[in-house]
Amino acid sequence: MLLTAIIGSRTFAQDLVSSLIFFDQTKNSDRAKEVMQDNEYTSTGYERGNFYSNPLMLNGKPLDYGAFNVESKGELTVIKGAPLTSKTMQILFYVYLRRNGNKVLIPGIEKCSIGQTKMDISEILQYAKPGDHLVIEPVNKEDGPVKRILKLLGGGC
Repeated sequence: MLLTAIIGSRTFAQDLVSSLIFFDQTKNSDRAKEVMQDNEYTSTGYERGNFYSNPLMLNGKPLDYGAFNVESKGELTVIKGAPLTSKTMQILFYVYLRRNGNKVLIPGIEKCSIGQTKMDISEILQYAKPGDHLVIEPVNKEDGPVKRILKLLGGGC
């Protein structure tokens, strides 16, 4: 009888853990959908390369949209596949904040208006408020499909 109680409890515990993991993944997925905005990109015919569904890298790993928020930290890079070899390569990009449809002017951070291949994302996010949009645009028009607009949510899940 004791063995049945232990086995039953273990099965219940496994079911509970599985349910909690599924709930957390669903919540993370819903949050990721809220963060990802329409990238406002329309084809120009100049595109060259292989463009990934998630070209944004944070600290060398694909950006987790579900965990990304105004408190995120790390080195942001943007990648694409090379046109002939399909090897990944970093591309030049601009980053800026948009609040209520207008670009946020950040005094002293002129380098954000200069194309770069990597940047410490906290340099921009320190000026962000929940609800702002982080806009990441490629410098070169042939890299247009990597443009991303992310809605910045508050910290936590």
